[in-house]
Amino acid sequence: MPATPPEKVIILSSLYPPHLGGVEKYSESLARALSQEFDVHVFCMNTEGLPELRRERSVTVHRLECTPLFEKRLPLPKKSALSALEQFILDNQVKYALIQTRLYPFNLDAARLFKRKGIPFSVVEHGTGHIRFKNRLTNLLWPCYEHGMTAIFKQLCRNYYGVSQAAVNWLKHFKITGKGLLHNGIDPSDFTGIDSGWRVSHQIPADAIIVVFAGRILRSKGPVDLLKACDKINDPSLHVVIAGNGDMHLLNPWQDKERVHILGGIPHAEMLRVFKDAQIFCLPTAYPEGLPTVILEAGALRLPVISSPAGGIVEVIHDGETGLIVPAGNPVELSKALARLIHDQALREELGRNLMDLVLSEFTWESIAQKAARIIQSHDIEQIHPAEIDKKHQN
Repeated sequence: MPATPPEKVIILSSLYPPHLGGVEKYSESLARALSQEFDVHVFCMNTEGLPELRRERSVTVHRLECTPLFEKRLPLPKKSALSALEQFILDNQVKYALIQTRLYPFNLDAARLFKRKGIPFSVVEHGTGHIRFKNRLTNLLWPCYEHGMTAIFKQLCRNYYGVSQAAVNWLKHFKITGKGLLHNGIDPSDFTGIDSGWRVSHQIPADAIIVVFAGRILRSKGPVDLLKACDKINDPSLHVVIAGNGDMHLLNPWQDKERVHILGGIPHAEMLRVFKDAQIFCLPTAYPEGLPTVILEAGALRLPVISSPAGGIVEVIHDGETGLIVPAGNPVELSKALARLIHDQALREELGRNLMDLVLSEFTWESIAQKAARIIQSHDIEQIHPAEIDKKHQN
């Protein structure tokens, strides 16, 4: 008898790679992990002008027409976008849908459509606070927008999960009780066989200490605080690497410094090569983080982390055990933490080893996909208490 084709699952993520961001990376990784069991279709906004339909590593990506606003961070769907999603549903039997965040207009349109068509779905929460913008008026209006969107979502969906416990706690701000965690994660196979020649290619001495920041270049993410902290240390063995796109003008005072390497946006494979040769990863962020992928990637490469207690970071970086925690926006305290690790190789190795053990035991996409699959396979999820999901599949 012919094999039964896998059931179709939709992942709805308004922003998706190559657009850079944590939600984008999470959506891509979750889609690939779930494709081992399901026929996964990602629907996203075409912010990058790519082909509308493409198969990417066992996942079918549908890129829909939109008008990108706010530096492509808030894409508005064109009328054809919802029509394309609806036509797909008419032509296919969809088992389940996962919507990434409550914040985007198309996600709300899709939730209405799923509700109308009787397709069970959940919303995955990535935030831990209101997003901050450069514009003061936008900062005043954004909470109103987010509360308004969430009020409508609450009428459509009862199933909410967080990428961290901090994200689940943030849902309480909107009077939503999260059903559990669908953590962010890593694929251990991505961290094998990485070339360690990046240091040599950039003419950094073998005995130098490399501190790396990777992420969007926003003031709230902390790259400027890191550079100021390193200025205070003034150690000739210290080299700082900044990888990422964004508000690059923030980095202008350090552009010509010999031991500061500003790389801009780089491919993921090159970023892992940087991590492989680095001694410390630093993310002194004040941004409302869910659970940053870069923290987990650093851990998978046994790289000790210095970070702030933002969002779900403290669920992975336990101060003095798997890394060091410093207050955001405080270059003085950050410089003290950096100096401590720069001069204590044994501590660096201990923190990096502990972090790697934690990441590989609790934050792999294989285990996260298994949990997501149990949720998807629970046909009556609207009526099942979250604690009963695992029990049902154990019997």
